[in-house]
Amino acid sequence: MIMKDKSAYQRYADNLRTHPEFGPLDDADIQKVISAIKIKTYHRGQILFDQGDSRDNFYYLIDGVVKSFHWDEDGEEQLYLYVRQNKAFPYIGLFDDANYAYTVESMTEVKLAEIPMNLYEEVLRSTPELMVNAIREMSRIINMAETQLQKMVTTSAKCRVWNAIWFLGQQIGDDQEDGSILVPYPMTLGELSKVSGTTRETTSAMVQQLVKENKVRYNRKYFKILVRDETST
Repeated sequence: MIMKDKSAYQRYADNLRTHPEFGPLDDADIQKVISAIKIKTYHRGQILFDQGDSRDNFYYLIDGVVKSFHWDEDGEEQLYLYVRQNKAFPYIGLFDDANYAYTVESMTEVKLAEIPMNLYEEVLRSTPELMVNAIREMSRIINMAETQLQKMVTTSAKCRVWNAIWFLGQQIGDDQEDGSILVPYPMTLGELSKVSGTTRETTSAMVQQLVKENKVRYNRKYFKILVRDETST
């Protein structure tokens, strides 16, 4: 749904200036972006774009969480990453790909700014500091994806489930004053089983075991990571 309240656009545009994805832009480029953005909302479970769709837009997530994933040759969903508010996507394929490399689905109610991809790439080319920030973000995404892949190459179901919870905390979690990490968005065991590559039944059993060991809490679909050691299994 496209928001009709035009007065909100300037407020969101001002917010964009505070973030690395747009902060380095000068006033002229900011105005270009403001005049072109569309503020949209999505319900949980809606697809923003599909793998293979024309790569038309760049997105800045104002509120909520989305997940990105691709389909393998067997038609199975392979998780890529979660993206939380105040982050932008997609970085993969900038200046090169004509189509999106993965599908993005809303995991919560979502509000975002939609920016034409050709405009974003235009201002990126003309702003070296913005280009550097984009390269840093791409490096972060690639490093996280590679680390996640390495950690998931194990036959231990418990390790796979723990690693999946840990990566959730790293991607969309909030540090708490007591040293724990709260994932402030509901996560079903079915969804966690996709991340960990285990069956729902196995995921449920491993989560119960981790709870008994006082490494995580799981209440009303919310995870809290109590142990900061990512190898703690």
